[in-house]
Amino acid sequence: MVIEVLDPRRDPEPAYWKSLRAKAGLRADWSWEVLTTQAWAARTEQPVTVLLEDGEPRGVVSSAWVTGLTRRHRFARTAGRGRLGGLDVRAPGSGAMPGWWFDGADGDGGVGRLLDSFVPAMRAELGFGLRGLLVRQVGESGVDSVRGGLKMVRRTEDVAVLDVSPFSSRDDWMYSLARKRKQNLRKIFRTFEADPSLEVRVRRGAEADPVEIAELLRHNESKHHDVPIVPLPAFVGYVSALLRQPDVHVIEYRETATGRAIAVATLLDHPTLPIARHWAALPPELGGRPNLYFHFYGEAVRWAVEAGRPQVVFGKKMSEMKASLGAHLVPQYAAAVAML
Repeated sequence: MVIEVLDPRRDPEPAYWKSLRAKAGLRADWSWEVLTTQAWAARTEQPVTVLLEDGEPRGVVSSAWVTGLTRRHRFARTAGRGRLGGLDVRAPGSGAMPGWWFDGADGDGGVGRLLDSFVPAMRAELGFGLRGLLVRQVGESGVDSVRGGLKMVRRTEDVAVLDVSPFSSRDDWMYSLARKRKQNLRKIFRTFEADPSLEVRVRRGAEADPVEIAELLRHNESKHHDVPIVPLPAFVGYVSALLRQPDVHVIEYRETATGRAIAVATLLDHPTLPIARHWAALPPELGGRPNLYFHFYGEAVRWAVEAGRPQVVFGKKMSEMKASLGAHLVPQYAAAVAML
């Protein structure tokens, strides 16, 4: 087994990267161009670790190296990584997905191989300054692999996943919901469909304006103060790189009179499990409209049905509301692993 630890800021895209993404089903946020842009605008180093056997990639892990030098308002250092720290294993984009993939079926979702292969490789790379590991988005099947010893496991936010395969249209989905939710959605859909002042459309990300989208995303990001490190703003460079990927779509809400975008969502396509990745809307005092958020879910369902996708991920947070929209909630866990 050969292990490569890559820094997207310095290392060119590996020759095997596109085939690895295709084999592993890694979405647009794993594009090397996107990884590079994100790494330059991150607080921490973002190593990408690839496990190769006979020249073929058999696994990949995305992580962040967090040390005493990490600061909320400081970019990752280009020289000197800090002696003592830990690795935060997380997906490079959507927080609803694991930050690793391994070839072949594992009953524990690859968590065992993560600990057996990735951890020793990173100890060799970082030395004994690597003192801990935080593994996010561990599924129930992987919990036993991270129990015991110097490990602490906690349940985190569930991920909402909607099965759209039973439906042939948005209305089919709406009619499957509880009476109160169905009535509410029917009123919302009719209101927007009868409103000539607002246009709703889905188009490829490459056709969208990254500056406009980044500005809208900042309205949404400013609301989140419930995490230890407040998310960095949506940098235009990162949004531009993400939108350029062929598997990204955008749902836009525009005023017909002015052409101004008042809300936007991004969809990261996937053959079986696309993700509703971003959502942002102007607040009412700046011209936003009520109930756009619920309408967006209807448009995401419509898109998934028409694209022939069996499911769509609605992410974390507001799980009860998403369950009322028919999503099933998939339990997730985080494991903190101490290393001596």
